[in-house]
Amino acid sequence: MTTSGTTTWKLNRNELITAALRKLAVLSGGSTPEDYQITDGTQALNAMIKGFQTDGMPVCVIQSYTFPVTLTGPDYLIGPGQQFDVPMPMKVLQAWRNSPNNFSNVPMNIYTNYNYDLLPLSLSSGTPVNLYYQPLETYGVINLWPKPNDTYVSITIRYQAPFQDMVNATDDLDFPSYWTEAVIYGLASRLAPEYGIPLRDRQTLKAEADQYHQQAIVTGK
Repeated sequence: MTTSGTTTWKLNRNELITAALRKLAVLSGGSTPEDYQITDGTQALNAMIKGFQTDGMPVCVIQSYTFPVTLTGPDYLIGPGQQFDVPMPMKVLQAWRNSPNNFSNVPMNIYTNYNYDLLPLSLSSGTPVNLYYQPLETYGVINLWPKPNDTYVSITIRYQAPFQDMVNATDDLDFPSYWTEAVIYGLASRLAPEYGIPLRDRQTLKAEADQYHQQAIVTGK
């Protein structure tokens, strides 16, 4: 038996849109989408991907980032073009303090906005033990308490990263391959009203999309 020896198969942006349009019988044979169909499909695809971020924290988007503390203040900006120039975290799940002097990692408390605001002496300094993360529109703010009084430690956060946008025709899907059917059927379901697909067929398509979506979520846990 001969096999390919590869496990990295993925579809790019235009291939996903084309596959979704085939589910709607808008395309047949080897026909390709018109430019306006690619434009509309790209908008729907990226909107759907943004919505998928509400599903929780699939393992594929859990990342870590380590940063040094400073004496200038307890707040650190993280996001594109910010102090920490990385994609803005959706949610911080875990944090720990790294102490190089004794090679130890000390867990930190992750606080909500309410609990962080109740901390006494907001300008006090010392060794940070609490962290509150505030996601904004395009960047986030990491808050430490108390304010660091020494720069010998660094902080590592483990967080949910955002899914990357699909901007160019050849951009690959920023999901594991087992999400492919969920994305194709989900996109077809969202485009169906624009192509006049009858309500009963749309309901069937949505049920299939929901099924593939749930399968992908369960697989990723």
